[in-house]
Amino acid sequence: MPQFLILAEDFKDGEALDRRLAVREQHLERARNEQAKGILKVGGATISDAGKMHGSMLVVELENQDAVKQWIAEDPYVTGRVWDEIRIEPFKIAII
Repeated sequence: MPQFLILAEDFKDGEALDRRLAVREQHLERARNEQAKGILKVGGATISDAGKMHGSMLVVELENQDAVKQWIAEDPYVTGRVWDEIRIEPFKIAII
């Protein structure tokens, strides 16, 4: 099954970090469930020079890019208005 790299940048308004923290546990719970299903391979937050979360990186394994878009649309970081710009790239994990 194909793999995809997801790079997501958070909104940059003054409330963005608060929104991230408000839905973070829901996002992480979903991530744990998706990892258990074999969909989410790896994920984490991107960190600013000041040490604050400002985006995310994930690698998922799904049928196609449309399935990835649907999968992302259901994430609490999308429904909670945390992620603003989202990039999806075909990817292949070489080493774990």
